[in-house]
Amino acid sequence: MTPVRKAISKVNSPVKKTGQKSSIKKRLLKAKEEELAGGREKILQAARMCFARQGFAGTSIKDIQHASGFSRGNLYHHFKTKEEIVQIIITQNLGSGRALMETIIQECISQVVDIKELIQRFTQLTETVTKGPGKGMAFHVWSLAMVDADVRKVLVVYFEQIRAALETYILVLQNKGKLAKTIHAKELSSALFGIVIPGFSLQSVYFDDMAITTDQYTNSLDVLFNKM
Repeated sequence: MTPVRKAISKVNSPVKKTGQKSSIKKRLLKAKEEELAGGREKILQAARMCFARQGFAGTSIKDIQHASGFSRGNLYHHFKTKEEIVQIIITQNLGSGRALMETIIQECISQVVDIKELIQRFTQLTETVTKGPGKGMAFHVWSLAMVDADVRKVLVVYFEQIRAALETYILVLQNKGKLAKTIHAKELSSALFGIVIPGFSLQSVYFDDMAITTDQYTNSLDVLFNKM
């Protein structure tokens, strides 16, 4: 009697499972995700250049498309509207700016440096941002926040985090005896924020040849503080 052969299935197959197909699928999926992420970032970089040059209102989705080199359909595959691109860029810029400023504040806290040193470090960072590739972006964001409630909410959250970090720094100086405890920390932190970030940025961009450097700005404020 001829023995009945058992049908070969995935379970009893003599061929060793290698997981090759699964591995290939994972690599292809990862490559696809990286391609999508790279495409999104290229569009965002192109949009940043357009916004810095023309402002948010003056930039069309067509401008971004041409600057990025993408087709209209490909661009819309990544982003549905110009407003979506604006929101993402504003959030990214504010997030990275806040992180850098908080790092400076934490370094000043750990080293217990005086306010003049903090202002100098802050103005150096502000100058880098103001005169860098995204020159003017901060002003466009501030302007948009005046008429767009959603942008304003995002702006307020990040600005308050920086102000709160400044207040912590001031309290440390007071505890170390470097500042009088009679000084109102919250009020001083708000004043420092306004003087350093928008104050330095405005004179740096609009005074042209009359604009002063970070060292000159710091020294001038030091003179004012000591005369008060």
